[in-house]
Amino acid sequence: MVRCLIRKFIMMNQLIQTKCPVWLCMVLGCAVTLLMGCKEQSYASPEGYDLNKGQKENLGKVLNEISGICFNNEDNTLLAISDSKEKVFQINIDKQKLKDYTDKVVGSDTDLEDIVKVDSAVYLLSSKGIIYEVPRRKDTIRTYTFPSSDQNDFETLYHDPSINSLIMVCKACPTDKGKSMRSAYRFDLAKKQFDPSTFFTFSTEDVKKVLKDENAKFDPSGAAIHPVNKRLYILSSAGNLLVIADTRGKVIEAYKLNEQQFPQAEGIAFAPNGDMFITNEGKFGAPTLQEFKYQNSKKK
Repeated sequence: MVRCLIRKFIMMNQLIQTKCPVWLCMVLGCAVTLLMGCKEQSYASPEGYDLNKGQKENLGKVLNEISGICFNNEDNTLLAISDSKEKVFQINIDKQKLKDYTDKVVGSDTDLEDIVKVDSAVYLLSSKGIIYEVPRRKDTIRTYTFPSSDQNDFETLYHDPSINSLIMVCKACPTDKGKSMRSAYRFDLAKKQFDPSTFFTFSTEDVKKVLKDENAKFDPSGAAIHPVNKRLYILSSAGNLLVIADTRGKVIEAYKLNEQQFPQAEGIAFAPNGDMFITNEGKFGAPTLQEFKYQNSKKK
């Protein structure tokens, strides 16, 4: 707001310094118009949240490229990964402290994009669609490769306990090109294998219709199932969106995010009570973690 007012003041001063009588007569009208443009835009929020009032915490430089988070029910902390790092980190939400959760578990060129914890194991997703299963104890790390030779780009992995599976969502996959959709694939945790066919798809046209914006861009960068309403919340860093769908990809709601507050939102997680956490890479400064308290209107 302050920066905006300064920019508008400079513009008005430049108008006055022209010393043109016509311009001088218009200065007052221009001033009103310019200052009105500084009014903070209000962004809508999903039921139970106020996205304009999050509790913000700056994260350390080691997480400058933070790309995924998940909630750790064992101790109410967050687990996090960063694109260029080779280990898992633990964020103590209450004490605002960061420490290593694992030693190095992947190679330096892996490009980690998301993280999920199921029972005692942590699952990491690389942009190529490779899932790494990391046991809590120092056992063998298992690798599961997505059965495709295409140049796929994945940034989203989440757990669906109702089907005992991990779901991996395309950000940009050749099979989706020109089809106005984003495909999701299932990894069966019991069989420890991928299903051979697409599990479901998101319609990018439906996202545009819900937003009433034909230019909306939906490239999933993170997702998690809400523990209370059981809906799927999907971030799209490109386009600055939060999309809510059912667990088979039907778009229900969509919200535009304030790009100053969410410059590069790529991580989302929920506490068991519905409190939501969203992380941003350090695009214009320090990486951030924001917490949004959940107000359950149906709770008696």
